[in-house]
Amino acid sequence: MIVIAADDSLVNPAMTPVDPTDMLAWLAREGVVLQSRGSVFGEQVYLCARGRRHPIVSAARLEELGFRWPADVQPVPEKLLASYAPGGGVPTPWWAAIDTAALGDAMAVREALACSLSGIGLEIGAGASPFPVPPRCRVIYGDRLTYEQLVAEPYPGQRLCDIVIPDVLTDFDTIENVADGSLDFLVACHVIEHTRNPIGSIAAAWRKLKPGGRLVLVVPDKERTFDRDRPTTTLEHLVEDHRSPDRTNDYAHYEEFYTLAQPIPEFARAAEVARHFAEGYAIHYHAWTHDTFAEMLDYVDREICGWSHVWTHPAVADESRCIEFYAVLVK
Repeated sequence: MIVIAADDSLVNPAMTPVDPTDMLAWLAREGVVLQSRGSVFGEQVYLCARGRRHPIVSAARLEELGFRWPADVQPVPEKLLASYAPGGGVPTPWWAAIDTAALGDAMAVREALACSLSGIGLEIGAGASPFPVPPRCRVIYGDRLTYEQLVAEPYPGQRLCDIVIPDVLTDFDTIENVADGSLDFLVACHVIEHTRNPIGSIAAAWRKLKPGGRLVLVVPDKERTFDRDRPTTTLEHLVEDHRSPDRTNDYAHYEEFYTLAQPIPEFARAAEVARHFAEGYAIHYHAWTHDTFAEMLDYVDREICGWSHVWTHPAVADESRCIEFYAVLVK
């Protein structure tokens, strides 16, 4: 059954707010707070644990995690800090029900969704912005590109030191090179719109999760992004993509994307579309609103693979602070 959250609450069967006592005790035992002022990391402060460095967003956040600012911040050489692999931010250890009106931006909602994750999980397509998973989790990072490819062509604004080194070459289309039934959670943040067969991707995620495992999806809302002028992808289209996957059918996606989402002048469009199609450039193949995405999830739950809980939440705040909506599916 689909559960669509009220606009003012993140309480749902898929996400139970966590008593942070154990997490804080673990951080006090296992974590260390480091800073290396210099050209690579600037003045960023990191919580380092289990071989990864997790950026701390503020002194207040550091103190929420049981450390003192600035007394517990240790200065270290850049080479030492660089020996820790990049990781996501550290979510607040929530005590009680989470009010989205109080959160007010996308990153806070991401933290709220992540705070109850545990065990071993996979994030696909993290790039330079890994999801804020609790440091006690063991996160495997997957990408369709190698680290060398990621650093050779970074997205605008990315710092090379923040780009995650993929542990496994995979993508959300297939989730290949990952064993079935091996994951406690799987995170795909701004990834499913890049898949040619989203229904197949969700089914693949179901296979990779253990019973009780969680699939966390963060999806751009077409009405708040450059996709706003595109038609919303219909359920019928998505079902056909799943039933009859055909690479040649994707050409129409490229034509629509470069006509309506990221327009190329008409005199050059055909050649550029052909080039990007041949390269397999990862465009937004599909475009959803919250409600049409929930419709697809309901179809998947009824017809493809049954989940114990399927929960969604629309975008919070205004467009300047949130361009995405959310879903959590529990196997």
